[in-house]
Amino acid sequence: MELYDVLGRLVLAAVCAAVVGFEREASHKAAGLRTHTLVGVGAALFTVVSIVGFDEADQSRVAAQIVTGIGFLGAGAIFREGHFVKGLTTAAGLWAVAALGMAAGSGRYDIATLGTIVIITVLLGFRVIDAYVARQTRQHRDRLEIVIEETDLLKDLFKFMKRIDESAEQLSFRRQRDGSGVLTMGADPDRSEMLREMLSVHRGIREVELLSPLFFGHERPDDT
Repeated sequence: MELYDVLGRLVLAAVCAAVVGFEREASHKAAGLRTHTLVGVGAALFTVVSIVGFDEADQSRVAAQIVTGIGFLGAGAIFREGHFVKGLTTAAGLWAVAALGMAAGSGRYDIATLGTIVIITVLLGFRVIDAYVARQTRQHRDRLEIVIEETDLLKDLFKFMKRIDESAEQLSFRRQRDGSGVLTMGADPDRSEMLREMLSVHRGIREVELLSPLFFGHERPDDT
């Protein structure tokens, strides 16, 4: 294999991986542009070395070890935060980028290019679908407006609410001139009343109001 051919394969792997990495970087993920590019180039380099340095039987073994190695790397991007698991999409992206690198390293420029297009389409296109589903889901949730005496209590307050309703999410927060804050939370309609009652006796809470989902996402009539 000529050096210019090797260079072309590595450059293509870098470009394809960088495209995916840029999307991850723009989404503020832990594994971004540099990580994805290095994974793609590394996978391509391993593939090229397996072609020029080993016989056909060993080439497949090297390829299998690339997949195994990326699996360990992807596992490092996954972490648990409370009841939620994060980093799965980033881990899957690293795994997919390694496949792009292997395709480029084996000389299949067409597969590497097509794979990049499909991966980016999934990352960007499905984000729009996820946002739409999230909006539809929120329309069927209750809102709680919580007046907090001291904003320093927010972190503990979030933990308290998550223990009652795992799906509770912050919608907005605004500070008031007297140093207090108004926190708006979305809650499961089946748990919102219990959440309101428990928050009303929580330390540092001045007032809790349960709003009808009818006004979700809109200004209430008496606020205009």
